Amino acid sequence: MNSDVPGGRSLLGRLRGALTLCVLLGGLSLALVSNDRHGFWWSALNELALFAAAGVAIPFYYDLFLRDVERGRFLGEMTRLLDERLLSGDAGRGLTVRAEGRPSPTEKAVFLEGAQTEIIEIGVALRSLASLFVSRPERDFATPVRRLLSAGVNITYVVADPESALLTEYARSIRDPDLPARAADSARELLAVTRRFDAEGLPGRMSVRITRQLPTCYLSLVDADTETGVCRTAPYLPGVRRADAPVLDIARAGQPELFARYVTYARSVLEDSRLLDAP
Repeated sequence: MNSDVPGGRSLLGRLRGALTLCVLLGGLSLALVSNDRHGFWWSALNELALFAAAGVAIPFYYDLFLRDVERGRFLGEMTRLLDERLLSGDAGRGLTVRAEGRPSPTEKAVFLEGAQTEIIEIGVALRSLASLFVSRPERDFATPVRRLLSAGVNITYVVADPESALLTEYARSIRDPDLPARAADSARELLAVTRRFDAEGLPGRMSVRITRQLPTCYLSLVDADTETGVCRTAPYLPGVRRADAPVLDIARAGQPELFARYVTYARSVLEDSRLLDAP
């Protein structure tokens, strides 16, 4: 009989169980029969019967009950450890890919809530970001951002210069002529949000900057100079809606070299930008 076949293993297990039960019952029966008998052979038979019954019963009951319990405990513990590693990002060594595209506003707020010193957000227009302040209830995003500013976290938003020839040509190349106007609208709306928070006198500062460079991706950089730094980035793919572009979450602790490249990119964009403070 081939024990490698699932059906063979099942049948073999049933036969083993039946044989074990027969030996167990037989040993107990002989032990009971010989228990009150006198003489060397009856005494020897009694001892052998008890030994056979005990020797079979212990592994039988272990296999029947305890092994499944131990296996369940082991699998439960392994599942818990794997879940913890996945949640902490260790399983992906600090790199998570979201093929489904842009996370929800609530998830974005969760991503930012661990910031301790600085947040930098860079994009061509940052329209979806601006809409979180303008079109969503405050509890979804504005309130979490207010908590960060209250904790002394500085936030910088960087958008492409609406008057840049680079942006105009890029908009033409992707057949989106309204892109410069949307960038201007976002910058204006984010500046209005900045002024509202400034009026509250919060310790953290929010600012809006215009860059002469053309951002090549969306980037959200949190605590770039700390060991707990993380960033979220999404490439700009022609023909693909920005909301559908794959999103990468990168932790400095797991991907220090990759994280450092995005920090270098962010610093370069900031160096070639100006503070937006026009009325």
